[in-house]
Amino acid sequence: MRTKADLTRLQTVAAAQLAGTTSHGEIRVARPVRLARGRVHEVRGDGADIFVLAAAAAATGPLFWIGAAREMNTLAPTGLQGFVDPARLVLTAGLTRAETLWAGEQALRSRAAPCVIIELQDGPDLRESRRLQIAAEESGAIGLVILHGRARTSAAETRWSCEAAAGGGWVWICTKAKRGTPGAWRVSALGKHHAPDLVPLAASATA
Repeated sequence: MRTKADLTRLQTVAAAQLAGTTSHGEIRVARPVRLARGRVHEVRGDGADIFVLAAAAAATGPLFWIGAAREMNTLAPTGLQGFVDPARLVLTAGLTRAETLWAGEQALRSRAAPCVIIELQDGPDLRESRRLQIAAEESGAIGLVILHGRARTSAAETRWSCEAAAGGGWVWICTKAKRGTPGAWRVSALGKHHAPDLVPLAASATA
């Protein structure tokens, strides 16, 4: 994980329109990159942690982070604190995939935290993701599911691929958007502000 945590330049490299607003509102990672609350969003790639932390930084209150013990053990406070106060974190380690999914569902439903991060090897299937989605809808929390392996057909609101870019930074690609048009953005980690600065390269990209 990069310790230079501040994202200050977000360039649209493919036209996109994300219309994800729901009755629970949204989290704005940047002007055109906004994630609906009360929904589950899947994130893949070697830059998934940066995307998730940028989204979590836009929320307030406790932050639940749930996954297998091996994932929990790799979280470094020095890397996290550039985005969120580590004191906000409530870490939960599941012994099995079923335990991780159960804990994620309970956390989303509990109304105790506005943002719940769940780490899985392979993505939730349609049944598993529907359970997570229903729990998020009930509470209005946002669910961010980090996928270390393959994605499956699911009920996720959006799906993102976040990879390191040549020359530094990352490319965020929205490959699935139920209420919008997928697109791509180039992100740089420079400067002293958490909120990415949008530099549109496609005229049709809108907020």
